[in-house]
Amino acid sequence: MRYLTALIILFPLIASAQAIYDANGAYKGYQQTSPSGVTTTYTPQGQSVGSSQVDNGQTNYYSPAGAYQGTTTAMPVPVVPNTTVNTPRQAPQAPVLKGW
Repeated sequence: MRYLTALIILFPLIASAQAIYDANGAYKGYQQTSPSGVTTTYTPQGQSVGSSQVDNGQTNYYSPAGAYQGTTTAMPVPVVPNTTVNTPRQAPQAPVLKGW
């Protein structure tokens, strides 16, 4: 009984899982993340479709057999200023009085 209690307490530290649903709410599978940070994606039948691991902002992808598939790197989005540069200034306009 002690071992079962310890296993139940330590399970969240061992791995975590998250269900995947499409836009219509249909179950599409789940993702499981190991303590080392490897996230494996599974079909609803439990078959692996691949895994990924993030390391220093770079995500490495692997096939279900473990073969390297490629890498993506997060790129910072350039900040666009909210003012236009080098636009000519408009001359002040005299107020318009109506009714005179």
